[in-house]
Amino acid sequence: LGITLDLWDNGAYLELGKIEIPKGSRGSGIGTKAMQMIIDFADKEGKDIRLTPSTDFGATSVSRLEKFYKQFGFVKNKDLKYKDTMVRYYK
Repeated sequence: LGITLDLWDNGAYLELGKIEIPKGSRGSGIGTKAMQMIIDFADKEGKDIRLTPSTDFGATSVSRLEKFYKQFGFVKNKDLKYKDTMVRYYK
């Protein structure tokens, strides 16, 4: 897809550290396609996905990223046992 992706399998869950879409490709649906592929894999493996939205890799706002991730079933992390601010539970 031409993206930069940091995705780790930590045993019981996946951790998405970075998904970076090249500037010229943003808004083209590549991020949505990549997220759907990650979600399909996580569901197949029976694993939650954890992440913390950040503007470190070119996004314009954290709230915009949170809205994007919520489309895929991510919710705010209420479990203080881990550091990430959002989680999507596998289905």
